[in-house]
Amino acid sequence: MVSYKIDRDRGKRIDQAMNEKGHRKAMALAAELSISPAALTKWKQGHAMSLENACSLANVLNVSLDWLVLGRNSPEWLQLNQLNSQEVDLITNLRSRPAHIARLFLALVAEIPKLPDVRK
Repeated sequence: MVSYKIDRDRGKRIDQAMNEKGHRKAMALAAELSISPAALTKWKQGHAMSLENACSLANVLNVSLDWLVLGRNSPEWLQLNQLNSQEVDLITNLRSRPAHIARLFLALVAEIPKLPDVRK
């Protein structure tokens, strides 16, 4: 049997995201997610939720799944409206490379002097 620790901080993050995104009514959010209001209440208390439900909740609240579930980074972390397509491509490519390549790339970028923006 697997034991599960209640994560009250996750419940606080759900409340925070609901408030910031204008979801003041738990029943309306539950209906949008096609879940029972009792399930949403349990999640807000820090009880377990499936990965599918966590993804749906993060999507509806427009927050990072990483932040919602684990409390890492920020609610907006890696949202496409926060990064341009070139930045998303860089991140995607770096994630698929070995760690030593990412370290080399970061060292290279740190050594390149910042050039003035010549786009007009």
